[in-house]
Amino acid sequence: MKSPIYNYDYAVIGGDMRQVYLVNAFTQSGSRVCAYALCAKTDQGRCVDALSEICSASSCLIGPIPLSKNGDVLNQSTLKQALPIDQFLDYLKPGQTFFAGCIPEDFRLKAMDKGVRVFDLMKDAQLSIFNTLATAEGAICEAIQRSAINLHHSSCAVLGYGKCGGTLSSYLKGMFCHVYAVSNQGEERARAALVADQTGNLEAFQECAGSFDYVFNTIPAMVMDGKILEKMKRSVTIIDIASAPGGVDYEAARQLGLNAVLCPGLPGKYAPYSSARAVKEVIERSLKE
Repeated sequence: MKSPIYNYDYAVIGGDMRQVYLVNAFTQSGSRVCAYALCAKTDQGRCVDALSEICSASSCLIGPIPLSKNGDVLNQSTLKQALPIDQFLDYLKPGQTFFAGCIPEDFRLKAMDKGVRVFDLMKDAQLSIFNTLATAEGAICEAIQRSAINLHHSSCAVLGYGKCGGTLSSYLKGMFCHVYAVSNQGEERARAALVADQTGNLEAFQECAGSFDYVFNTIPAMVMDGKILEKMKRSVTIIDIASAPGGVDYEAARQLGLNAVLCPGLPGKYAPYSSARAVKEVIERSLKE
């Protein structure tokens, strides 16, 4: 059986402005690129009109980050009708390579059963660290826009001290904030103590929750329920950057009149150019390995 002949080096599908800049980056480096369902027009590459066409155009398909926001339909904002991600499986061919972010396990296994190589961009260690920069900067931008209080010398709690929590804490300290780092893991608190002014676990945070001007949550679990929210200042700004549905009881926050917001996809919103360049490096490196 002959191998398929593809006319393009890369096929880019859906997503946010990162996908648009990714098309531009690949094209500017001399690659042949086609695109489908981008969120904005680009004068680089060629746009196609059908999923079947884009899936037959290249051996390397690049989906959005995340591939789906709800686990069922493609993350895109252009098509009038929702596109189930399982439709990809009908068109994917053995020998193709598929890149995307936060790929559902069921999708990954079915694609691999068809002989497709699958790479989850959000599992790349280097990219995940780079993304913490854009995420931290985006979280700070959201906080500044949503509050009447200067970050300078404000009291900030950062819940979770993984990659994002660590980078965000460093940024906040650089802006002369008083940072209280919260984690139930002793090792994380030990690392946080090198940067933050104070550290504590979630139980300790509950006791002092009313002292903060800003709370940044990175923990993908319900860590701020109504009981904790009741203790907070009415002027507090809560920026939740955890994976959906986040870690805040938003209905309780609304009833209390608190300024709380879930902020997904910050790298695509605040640093799509830089993020696209980082994604391009990961894709090119992965294809060589």
